[in-house]
Amino acid sequence: MDWRNFLENIGEWFNIFIDWYLDQPLYGQVLVIIGIIAVLALTVTLVYYIIKGIAYLIYYIIKGIFYLLKYIGYGIFRVFEGFYLLVSGKSKSQTQNDSQHIPDNNPKDLPISLEFCSECGKHINKKMKNYLETNGFVFCVNCGIMIRIDQGIQPLSISH
Repeated sequence: MDWRNFLENIGEWFNIFIDWYLDQPLYGQVLVIIGIIAVLALTVTLVYYIIKGIAYLIYYIIKGIFYLLKYIGYGIFRVFEGFYLLVSGKSKSQTQNDSQHIPDNNPKDLPISLEFCSECGKHINKKMKNYLETNGFVFCVNCGIMIRIDQGIQPLSISH
């Protein structure tokens, strides 16, 4: 490709456009400028989203490859661990650390199921939690169901 001819052709087309532009009335010139700005804005937006999409594509491909290699390595580790346990005759519980933390049953630490009423779905407020911690049971202020620490949430049974 001859660059000199290419640049001359661009110069000719630019001169033709300028002559056409100057022949237009004032409102036509303003509309042409607005159109050029709109086309440039759309082009910049399109280029931005294309680059963003390519970046996301590369990120998720790399992330997928990472997880694939991670779990292949984890699988190989589990296979060798199984062979080790088979050859040594040990069980998996013997090889684990015996000093693992065992949570204690402290009534101050309410289970997640006791944070909300299973009947009405309302959050248990602080006053209800305090009463539950001291007495071991509480009634939901919204629906009246009995909530107990030891048995979770149970329906209220009133016998006459």
